[in-house]
Amino acid sequence: MSTLVSVEVEYMFPSTQFSQADLQTICFSSFPERVNSDTIEDSAFYFKFRHSSPEVPCGPTEDDPCYWYGYCLFRQQRDTSVKRNYRQKSLVLISQHDFVPLFAHLVKTISTLDFSVSPTLIESACSNIAAWAGPEVGLQELPFLGSLLDVHIPPHPSFPLQGRVTASPSRTDIRIEYKEIHTSEPLGSWARLAQLLTSISELYIIFERVLLSEPLVVLADDPRTCSEFVSAAIDLIRPIPFGGDCRPYLTMQSDFFLNGHEGIPFRHYLIGITNPFFLKRVLSQGKDSTIPHVVYLAGPEVKRKPHNFYSSNTERELSNNFITNDMKGSLTKDLVFLRKLEHYLKDSETTPQEIGRFVRRHFALLSALFLAPLNRYLATLTTVSPNSKMIDIANFSEDDFLASLSKYGCQVQFKGKTSFHRYRAAETFYRKFCRSPSFFRWLQMKIRLQMADGDSGCGSPTSGFMEKIENRLQ
Repeated sequence: MSTLVSVEVEYMFPSTQFSQADLQTICFSSFPERVNSDTIEDSAFYFKFRHSSPEVPCGPTEDDPCYWYGYCLFRQQRDTSVKRNYRQKSLVLISQHDFVPLFAHLVKTISTLDFSVSPTLIESACSNIAAWAGPEVGLQELPFLGSLLDVHIPPHPSFPLQGRVTASPSRTDIRIEYKEIHTSEPLGSWARLAQLLTSISELYIIFERVLLSEPLVVLADDPRTCSEFVSAAIDLIRPIPFGGDCRPYLTMQSDFFLNGHEGIPFRHYLIGITNPFFLKRVLSQGKDSTIPHVVYLAGPEVKRKPHNFYSSNTERELSNNFITNDMKGSLTKDLVFLRKLEHYLKDSETTPQEIGRFVRRHFALLSALFLAPLNRYLATLTTVSPNSKMIDIANFSEDDFLASLSKYGCQVQFKGKTSFHRYRAAETFYRKFCRSPSFFRWLQMKIRLQMADGDSGCGSPTSGFMEKIENRLQ
C-alpha cells in the first residue's frame, strides 16, 4: 500500500480561476488516500465540496449553489522510471450539478477512448458539453463524442419522474451509439455492496439513520466503494430527500470540519471515508447525542462472519480497537426479504440488476408506507379554490398529526411486545422525523413540485411555512 503525499495539475480545460483552497481540495479528493499497488484497475468515484471560487461563473441550478461536485476516474500504470514504480493520474470533471450517472459516464467514456487522456480529447469533450442547453425536466438528447445520450432529469433529485418519462425515440442509424441515462439513479450495485456488510440486516439501521438524517459514516477500502454506498444509501429513502450534509468521499484534507460552526455537519451528515484516522477524528468531534453509526465495508482480504439477521451489535477491528455500533433499530426487519436477499446474493443465476431492483423496490415500498400517514394528514389541510388545489402546509401541527396517527395507525411494522409498545415506538419515531431536516426537505420538495404544476394560488398557503423551513435548515 502507498500513501498520497503530493498532487499537481497536469492540465485544465477550460482554464478556470479556481481559488487556491478549491484547487487543493480538488487535487487531494481526486486520488485515493490508500492505493493498492497490486491492482492496475481504474477506480471511478465522486466527491462533493463547498467551493470558495467567486470568480467562477455558475448557471442556475436546483442543487445547493454553495457546493460543487467532482466526478473522477483514477488510473495507475506500472512505470519503473518513477520512484514508486507506478505512474498515477486522475481525470476529474467539476460541475455544479448533482447528475452522478451522467458525468460518471462522461469521464468513463473519455478514459476509454484514450488511455492516456490527451488534452485534445478533453478539449473536444468540453466543446460538446458547452454546446448543451441548460438542464430541463424530462428527456434531453445530448451529443457527446460521436454518441447520443438520452438523459432523463426528474422534477426533483429525490422525486422519480412517475409517468413523466418520455420514451426514447426509435432510431435506425446504426452508425451512432445511443445511451439512456437517468440522472437520479444511484451508483453501484447492491449485488456487490450488500456482500460487504457485516450483516445484511444492517440495511434497516442504515435506512432509519438516513431517513432521520442522523450521523452515518461509511468506512471502506477505496473511494469507489464508499461513494457508491453513500449514493445507494440516499436512494433507499426516496422520495424523501436526505436533509443533512452528504459527502460521498472525504479525505483528511477536506473542509468538513471547517464548516462545523454551521451546525449541520456534526448533527446531520452522511460521509464516506477510507482513512481510519479520519474516523477517529470524526468520533472525537461528536457528543453522546451525535455519535455516528459506522458502516464497515470489508475488503476481500477481511474474513467476514456469516450474515446474522438477529445481531444486536456489530463490530470490526480498527487499528487494534473495536468500535461497536448499536444495532437496535425501531423498525421490524422483514425476515422474508432478508432470506430472499441472502439467497439471491448466493445464486449465480440472479443478475446484479435483479438484486438491485429487489432491494430498491423493497425500501421504496417501505418509504411509501412510512409517508402514508403524513400524506393522509396533509390531505386534511388541502385548500380548494376554482383555479388550484393546494395543501395549506403552514397549518401543519405535529400534535394534530400524531393524533391522526393514533386514530388511523400506519402499515410500517415497529418493534414492541404489545400493541401499546409498538404505537409508542411509532409515535417516537415519527416525532423524530417531524423534527429532522429530512422532513423539512420533503415538505420543501412538495411545495416546489406543487408550484411547478402551475397552481396559481400557491403563494398564500405556503409562504409562511417556507420561511419556517428555510430558517430550520440554516
